[in-house]
Amino acid sequence: MENEEKLIRLLIVDEGFHKAEQITSSLRATGMHVRAEFAENSEDMCDILENKVLDLVLFSIDLPGFTLNQGQQLIRECGRHVALIAMARKVDTEVIVTAIDEGAQDVVVSNSLEHLIQVIKREAYNINIWRRAMRLELDFQESEKRCQNLLSHSKDAVAYVHEGMHIFANQVYMELFGNADFDELEGTSLIDMVDASQQSQLKTFLRDLSKNENASNELELQLIHSSGEHISATLEFSRASYDGEPCTQILIRSSADTSELEEQINYLHQHDLVSGLYNRQFFMDELKTSIAQAVNGKHQSALIYIAIDNFQSIRDRVGISGCDTLINDIAKILTKNTAAEDIIARFGACSYTCLSKIKDRQLAEKMADKILKLIEEHISEIGNQSISTTCSASIVFIDENSPDNANEIISRVEKTCDEIQTLGGNQSKTYIPTAGEMTQHEEDGITASLIKNALNQNRISGMYQPIVGVKAQDGERYVSSLEIESDDGRILYEHDFQDAAERTGTAKMLDRWKILHAIKKVSDTGQRGRKIEFFVPLSADSIQDPGLAVWISENLTKAKVSGEQLVFMINETHALNQLKGAKTLAKGLQQIHCKFAIDEFGTGLNPFQLVKHV
Repeated sequence: MENEEKLIRLLIVDEGFHKAEQITSSLRATGMHVRAEFAENSEDMCDILENKVLDLVLFSIDLPGFTLNQGQQLIRECGRHVALIAMARKVDTEVIVTAIDEGAQDVVVSNSLEHLIQVIKREAYNINIWRRAMRLELDFQESEKRCQNLLSHSKDAVAYVHEGMHIFANQVYMELFGNADFDELEGTSLIDMVDASQQSQLKTFLRDLSKNENASNELELQLIHSSGEHISATLEFSRASYDGEPCTQILIRSSADTSELEEQINYLHQHDLVSGLYNRQFFMDELKTSIAQAVNGKHQSALIYIAIDNFQSIRDRVGISGCDTLINDIAKILTKNTAAEDIIARFGACSYTCLSKIKDRQLAEKMADKILKLIEEHISEIGNQSISTTCSASIVFIDENSPDNANEIISRVEKTCDEIQTLGGNQSKTYIPTAGEMTQHEEDGITASLIKNALNQNRISGMYQPIVGVKAQDGERYVSSLEIESDDGRILYEHDFQDAAERTGTAKMLDRWKILHAIKKVSDTGQRGRKIEFFVPLSADSIQDPGLAVWISENLTKAKVSGEQLVFMINETHALNQLKGAKTLAKGLQQIHCKFAIDEFGTGLNPFQLVKHV
């Protein structure tokens, strides 16, 4: 995981805890993500090496009774690949040479924190590069397995030739020439299996192939069966490698139906060979589809990310092949305890993902907790060893407000899972974005939900601010605005949510509520004999609403009030951007005797030109 690689896991072996705390604090002050363990003697160090995943060991060579050489021996005995950095009060050439000879990557003066920080950064980078190389090696081995599987099940005859000699042939190739097994073919020259009249032609062709000078990679030849019979075939040649050695691939295509092979190739393309689950690439494609469907409002889903706790320690104990057994066992638990339509994948070397149609958060959390409990209770038999482990699970829900970037969603579940494992693992947690982590789309979605809830639950209020004219005028004038109460009781004013409302299409709903409230105010004050005008600001969405003027007219009629006491305002910028809609709205309002005003007038380049149009 990306977050796992950013974390630096230290073991500080020193006689004073104060020094370890000082080093840890200095590293964190530079922005480094550090998890530190402390040991004073060989027993402490051995216990930590056996039970914790580490990247670096800082070892004080000034410790009495515990030498650097003994520390390095402990690291080897525990089967760990970690960087060893020696610390000393005084350093000279002899100390450096001795420490490096005993296995240290570097030697640092104990009180030189700046130097120590740079060395830790370098060695942490190096250890991560090594681990990436190991992962790539595993990926390469898996790829080799896939290729070998495809070759073995191919209906085409395939062979590899090195310096003219056969080094590999699949079953179809051997059957083509009448060989019972590869022992009969190994070391046999390809030239000897071709009719004598064409051997010179084949030699020339292979020589040109090595120089990349062939016009075509195909050659029609008369091949000789082990019985002496001749076989007419078209051979395809290509440069390849086998077991790391450069060679030539020979392909003799079959005319048989390849639908079964294509189906198998498709399966291998989508699945992980060890676990039988879907692979990472297939899962990412499905996740992107699910995000697109959720954003379009079709359905929501839950992504559950499950990672094996302390996987490095397990691999050190049972090796890669032993880990394959454990990975396969957990895969079976996942398959048995998820719905048939759920997409289950092996996502990384020690992680799984489940894309479920579950919408209910409590159900998703219960499912994750159930799986974690089953994994904890399971015992894997690996050779003569019995292995049990725990896992951590993080959950993120994919809905209309989710980021449209699949990698961002994966980053969130990985980060949450890393936090769980930092606290000891074996539990689940649902990711809830904080304000700084949310995309604009997510923040707008939360605001839109808040607005809709406020409208449905009558937690919205109209506010009226008096307007005082420069010149004395009869009557009272007020401009209307809104405030809403959030689910947790906070009061939000219109400027807090107006931009989000316009981006999410809820501004029109707020405008209509504001208009109805203003009409009610006109009715109430009219009955008391007060002469009042209410100025109602409209959003850009309402300018584009062709039925707004008719709707206002209907509600004025119901309330039995005149439209003369209502003044509808639109922003000058909105009017310029939607000139046709503004003109239509102004005309409609005029017909029902309402007034029309332009807010923030004069901020544009030619405001009086706008007045002429509306």
